Amino acid sequence: MNIKHKVIASSALCIGLLLPSLAQAKLEACGGVFLSSDAKCEFVRDKECETHCTTTSVETACVATLEASCESECTASAETSCTESCTPSCTETCMTVEKQSSRGLCRSDCAQDCSAQCEGKDNHGRCEACCQQHCNVRCEDHCRDDDTEEVCDTKCTPVCEDTCVAKANNTCQIDCQTTNFESCQTTTTNTCQTDCHDSGGAIFCDGQFLKVTNLKDCAAELAAQLSIDVNIDLDVDITTNTDVNNNGKKDSVKCSMGPTGGDASGNVVLSMLAAGALAAVTRRRRAN
Repeated sequence: MNIKHKVIASSALCIGLLLPSLAQAKLEACGGVFLSSDAKCEFVRDKECETHCTTTSVETACVATLEASCESECTASAETSCTESCTPSCTETCMTVEKQSSRGLCRSDCAQDCSAQCEGKDNHGRCEACCQQHCNVRCEDHCRDDDTEEVCDTKCTPVCEDTCVAKANNTCQIDCQTTNFESCQTTTTNTCQTDCHDSGGAIFCDGQFLKVTNLKDCAAELAAQLSIDVNIDLDVDITTNTDVNNNGKKDSVKCSMGPTGGDASGNVVLSMLAAGALAAVTRRRRAN
C-alpha cells in the first residue's frame, strides 16, 4: 500500500469514527449494557435458551459488570494536556460533521483512544469491548443525544469533561477488566443457565445474554428506549390423559404466563392453581 492509499484509508477510518451512529442507550434494567436501536433482541425459552449460554454469548454482560466493579480502582483525574487540547479539537470536529450530539462527539473521541490503547493486544476485540463500555459510561455523565442543534462551543464543554476523564482511566479499565474477564465469563454463563430454568428463559440481543433481575422490566426498557419489542410470554399446554369429553377427545387447559426475572414463584403458583383446578374437575366428573 503506497502513502496515498494509506492516507485515504486513515481518513476513511477517522470519518467512520466521527459519523453519527445509531441511537444508543444505557439499559439499567438489562444489566447496564449499551445497545443500539438496530439490535436484534428475542426471548429464548427454557431448554432452547440453555444452548445459547456459552462463554462467547456473555461478553456484553461481563464488560458491563466488570466496568462497574473496576470503577473503584480506576479513579484518575483528567490530564492537563488533554483538557487544553480537547476543546479546539472537539470544536473543529463538531463544525466538520453536522448534527453531532455531545454524546456522539464524546464517544467518537474516546473510541479513537480505545483503538490506540488496544492496538497490538492479543485479544483486540475484548480489549475494545472493555474500553468502549468505559467510554459509553463516561460519556453518559454530562453529554446528551438531543443537543445536535446547539452551537459547537457549548457542546464541547461537557464533551471534554467526559472524554478526558475516560482517557485517563481507559488503560486502568482495560487491565482490570481483562484480568477478571475469564472468571466473569464462567460465573455469567452459570447465571445464564440458571435464569433459563428459573425464569423460563432469558433475553438475548445480537446473540448476547442480558443479565437481568426482572425480564419484564428489561423488555419494557428496550421498548421505551430503543423501540425494540420483546415478547416474553410463555404458553404452557396442560393435557389431562384420563379425562375424555363427550366427543371422545381429551380435555386440555392452556395457560399464558409472563415470568419475572430471577423469581420462579409466580410460575409455581400458577402451576399449582392449574393442577388444583384440574383435580377438582376430575373429582366432579367421577362423582357424576
